[in-house]
Amino acid sequence: MMKEVGTHAIKTERLLLRRFVESDIKPYYDNYGCDQAVQEYIAWFDCKTLDDTEDFVHEHLKKYDDPYFFGWVIEYEGEVIGSIGCFNVNPFLSCCEIGYSIGSRWWNKGIVSEGAKAVVDYMFKEVGVHRIYASYTKENVASGRVMEKIGMKYEGTAIDGIVLEDGYHDLVYYARIASRNWK
Repeated sequence: MMKEVGTHAIKTERLLLRRFVESDIKPYYDNYGCDQAVQEYIAWFDCKTLDDTEDFVHEHLKKYDDPYFFGWVIEYEGEVIGSIGCFNVNPFLSCCEIGYSIGSRWWNKGIVSEGAKAVVDYMFKEVGVHRIYASYTKENVASGRVMEKIGMKYEGTAIDGIVLEDGYHDLVYYARIASRNWK
């Protein structure tokens, strides 16, 4: 049974995962939204323009009253560098999908793994989710490594499972069950 707790701040060794605020719009765009390397892999709401970023942040602000909405901005060394969230939340099945992305200047530092582990831990322990799943385009192997580092297991590949600007891509699925060896 999932608890209706919503998005609360999570502190890790190096990160602060917190709710977006209005003043995050410009730094989020500067450090993440206009980063071409990031845009190559984004399959959800993109932030390619400042207006897009404003819409993205405002959507978060509107949804924070929903006890089944989980969306965090990632703050590292005082800078807004990306976001992480759980969506497709299904209280009946007690499951959700996790997604994450940060600006390319912060890639390969273990930041996403640290943040994702903290969010998965929060979702299992505080929210009571039974199953968390994630997917990535097979070209985005770094995202798959994050999934493995946080204890997710490969479930399968959907051939041409997603369409991006450059066409169809295979979508690789991973998942983690709360009752199976979660630490």
